[in-house]
Amino acid sequence: MPTAGSFISLSIPPCSNTHSCTQCGVEICLHAKKILEATHLIQLGARAALVRQLTGLEKHTANQLYQQIHGKPSSPGQVPFMDSWHRKSDRHMLHTNIVWQLHKKLSHTHRSKARALIDVFETYRQVVAAPLLDLARTAFVQQLITMDTWHERKCESCGMGFTTPIESNSKICPGCLLYHRHRCIQCGTALSPKAKGRGHANCTHCGCELIGGIRH
Repeated sequence: MPTAGSFISLSIPPCSNTHSCTQCGVEICLHAKKILEATHLIQLGARAALVRQLTGLEKHTANQLYQQIHGKPSSPGQVPFMDSWHRKSDRHMLHTNIVWQLHKKLSHTHRSKARALIDVFETYRQVVAAPLLDLARTAFVQQLITMDTWHERKCESCGMGFTTPIESNSKICPGCLLYHRHRCIQCGTALSPKAKGRGHANCTHCGCELIGGIRH
């Protein structure tokens, strides 16, 4: 007479990959993974539309998950498709570049789109004291490059790569722009406060001419 254990072993096939679920081909495992990722995204602030885009879940499933987690329907509307917020200020540009660098670190891994975004967003919130990007804007950063709206350049001040709108002529990364509003780009001396509305200043140490904190 067969035991309960033998029924279990016959009815549930063993997973084909016991070391990692990333490449698992078992359909029910894949669906469960999507549900878990969708739940995590919703808890981080994703609307149902973004959840569907990242996980591939059906509209009804994503909406039902959102309803169960938040107790109300997901608000309508599209995911971001314009970069006006990201270009609003140098601080916004800096945070956009921090997220972009995190995206690059994970681009060659076997993470799903949903898992990669979760890891990028949670890391961003850990390394930045006052995060400016929400989950939707964090997800949109990678699309800026994919859509050829932004591209990567090398900062002439620090030598680091940074991403910026294609039509921009900026050669200095947002981090250096913000830093050199308070420090001379040539000698590093702290800049003295300038009068309101005054565009020009000179470093008190080396005398180089500055415009908005950047050497002219």
